Amino acid sequence: AVAECLAWLEGNAAYTRKGKAGVQQVETRGLMATAFTHRDSRAGDPDLHTHVAIANKVQAPDGAWLSVESAALYEQIVAVSERYNAVMERTLEAELGVTFRDKEVPGKRPIREIVGVPAELMEAWSKRRAEIEARTAELTETFLAEHGRMPTAKEHIALAQVANLETRQEKAEPRSYAEQRELWHEQATQVLGGDREVERIRQHTLHRDVTFTPYSEKLRDTGIARAFDALESKRATFKASHIHAEALRQSRQLNLSPAD
Repeated sequence: AVAECLAWLEGNAAYTRKGKAGVQQVETRGLMATAFTHRDSRAGDPDLHTHVAIANKVQAPDGAWLSVESAALYEQIVAVSERYNAVMERTLEAELGVTFRDKEVPGKRPIREIVGVPAELMEAWSKRRAEIEARTAELTETFLAEHGRMPTAKEHIALAQVANLETRQEKAEPRSYAEQRELWHEQATQVLGGDREVERIRQHTLHRDVTFTPYSEKLRDTGIARAFDALESKRATFKASHIHAEALRQSRQLNLSPAD
């Protein structure tokens, strides 16, 4: 998923600028990036994710090394995030036989979750989220007392970012993958009530009979209509990057295969 997203960025957002006042947007020979894979959160919960640092220098077709046009990259942040989610979800379905479903969240887009994972296990392994949400609630109460109103959506995001930093703890001592798996298995047995229940959950979650919906023009048209309906219900104006992101969300809803 990381490799596909970087390749997509190289083909769609890797530009530099030349000429007086940077008037000319030009293609580049690609991006340089370093990826760091982490398996856990700062709280030690399972949280597989990758940090990707992209160099701010790119090479123009004439060989000159120039600054990357950051605005073009930032414009695609949501679209590339949705592409990562879509590729990850479909690949897990194809290779591990898991299935996903929507979890409704009041006032937000639905969250995609793996079918079969118990809520109590997800809650037990979401300690960082619980810390951040608790501190965000405290900051929201303070904001209300000081301003006489609830924060806007943008202000709420800013408060959550403050809460994230304020509750951020030092990283734990490094553990091997085997040590992490042993610890997480022990935690799962405690939450679920024993090894037998852990094994039952594993069998129920993995190797399900996943059937993808065949791609067709009718399915494509349905996805297009749903994407624009979703955009028009939330935005007065939107760019190609917004359409791209919403189309990827709809591709997950329509149960397309990874290739399609």
